Amino acid sequence: MLKKISVRFILLEWVFLVIVIGGSIVLYGVFAPAYYSSYKGGIIQQAFEDIKETDFKNLSEEDIAMFLEYEKENLSFTIADGNMNSIYTTKSNEEHVIYRNIELKLEQYSENPQIINKNSKRSKTLKLLGIVRQDGVPYYVCIRDKVENVYSSFQITEKFMMVMFVIALAIGSLLMYLFSRNLARPIRNVARVAQRLAERDFEEKADENGGYEEVNHLAKCINCMSGQLQDYVEQIEESQKQLLNQNIQKERMEKARKDFIANVSHELKTPLAVISSQAEMLQYVGEKEREYYCLSIMEEVTKMSEMVGNLLDISVMEHYMEEIKKEPLLMNDLISYMLMKYDALMKKKKLTIQTELEENCYILGDREYMEQAISNLLMNAFEHTGQQGNMVISLKKVDEGIRFTVYNDGSRIPEKNLEKIWKSFFRKENEEATLGHAGIGLYIVQSVVHLHGGKYGAENKEHGVEFWFTMPALER
Repeated sequence: MLKKISVRFILLEWVFLVIVIGGSIVLYGVFAPAYYSSYKGGIIQQAFEDIKETDFKNLSEEDIAMFLEYEKENLSFTIADGNMNSIYTTKSNEEHVIYRNIELKLEQYSENPQIINKNSKRSKTLKLLGIVRQDGVPYYVCIRDKVENVYSSFQITEKFMMVMFVIALAIGSLLMYLFSRNLARPIRNVARVAQRLAERDFEEKADENGGYEEVNHLAKCINCMSGQLQDYVEQIEESQKQLLNQNIQKERMEKARKDFIANVSHELKTPLAVISSQAEMLQYVGEKEREYYCLSIMEEVTKMSEMVGNLLDISVMEHYMEEIKKEPLLMNDLISYMLMKYDALMKKKKLTIQTELEENCYILGDREYMEQAISNLLMNAFEHTGQQGNMVISLKKVDEGIRFTVYNDGSRIPEKNLEKIWKSFFRKENEEATLGHAGIGLYIVQSVVHLHGGKYGAENKEHGVEFWFTMPALER
């Protein structure tokens, strides 16, 4: 587990740096020169528009000041009349400049000039060759800007960014390795205790004094559950001794005991997997998302603590659910929230998730228990969907109210078991079926739906199974 998390953290760090820094280098190399050329082209065009407003027969001091301001932007000007008499030149050798920039290129001059980007082995130049007519007299205007020095700066900057990219990659990889190793250790210890608990070994306890508050809370819950489970198992074993002469009842109790322990371990591993996947994502999300993941982990731990009490005694759970507090719930927002919480877990299994959530689907219900029912259906589908499989989650308004469905690819359920799977601790009897034990997950779903006045069911589809429930709609 430690090695897997470390490698994944480093790979994610590489991907992040390649996308952010590597992408920045590529974008800079591709677009920076073009942006600079566009920017300088705009200045040249503006300079030409300003020149068109000057009186070439009588240049004022204000006109000369304008030329000087543009020359600070590295522009050079050559302006001559139709007889090639100099009106204004940036360089002192007027006759040579006029001959080279105007007389040799008269056919390129236009009254509606465009920016010309000239690249050669010796230089890179932006220029505009325009004609301005005043009182019927043509004046030739050449505006130039040499940009090769700026392009050299671009190349130096790219090399520097490449060096920084390599340094960041090396340092980031080291930090990610150290962090992942430190993060994985307490999670691995808790997972080992959970595995021992699934094997009915109650001696080992999880460390409650680690460096992460959420993991410490989870460890306390597991230790508490371990003691309660040990007492519960001892009570069952004592009952078995008293029922030695009643074979049928003894077999029933033994079956219930095995189912209970198997389902407890099942219900425990699911939030552990969620916490582990969300913890792995903490270093690669923004501040806002990181806060969400931390709150989600703490919420998952809190819910697991409540789940432990519910798992120990189904009758107690039903008693609590009679005291549900109903309030208006927006189901599409609630389902979107649950999908976001399990997003990392779904991606880890490379599942394709399709959602069809209709807006404004309100019901009157208890948010905590509705979350548990939705979560149980999602995780039931997740567990029975193979790697890179498909899940379809939908929510829509129907005549009966609000209908929520979860479809997953996988083996179909024998028709004779479609009703039995909703019972607590149901286990398949046909070895050819692949449903496995439904545990108390679907039992909780049917209990929640029943207490909310809804209906539930499961249907076999061509390539999988669809679970559903309906709730009375709340008009808003």
